[in-house]
Amino acid sequence: MQTFVRKAVIAIALGAGVSSVSAFAQSQDPSTYMHVHAPFAQSLVMKVKAAHDADLVKLGLHATPPGETDNVIIANITASKVGKKSSAADMEKLAKQQPIAVRLDKDKTFDLLIPITDAKGRDLSGGFVVMEVPYTKAASEEEAIKIGLAVRDDMQRQIPSKKALYQ
Repeated sequence: MQTFVRKAVIAIALGAGVSSVSAFAQSQDPSTYMHVHAPFAQSLVMKVKAAHDADLVKLGLHATPPGETDNVIIANITASKVGKKSSAADMEKLAKQQPIAVRLDKDKTFDLLIPITDAKGRDLSGGFVVMEVPYTKAASEEEAIKIGLAVRDDMQRQIPSKKALYQ
């Protein structure tokens, strides 16, 4: 009986978390947020973050969802960021189509943006991953990019198609 009660309490708590995230997303400014439903992408980001937890502080995936024109965060370890439109600065970095690392001395991390495709090299409609690598794991931008590429490659090989991200 105790196990049943424990499971019921956990289920209620998880349900409350889901509804509060939904309520949070619904209350966001539509000029900077949009509704995004990308359960596979979200699951993948959480799985990859767990696998690389020691090397990363943050991890998110950006793309332009089907039927939309804006590039947004489609998955992130911080649920409240899902649906946030990508910044103009991020889009400028993406246009270079190469990994970029920026030193953030105040956070003692390297902020990375790395383009991503699906496992077969197909476009994800402006897909890119963002992450932060702490100074304790990388002494330079080059070392941070090496870690970032390993994380991106791990994620990329698990994406069968753009469509799959939204299922």
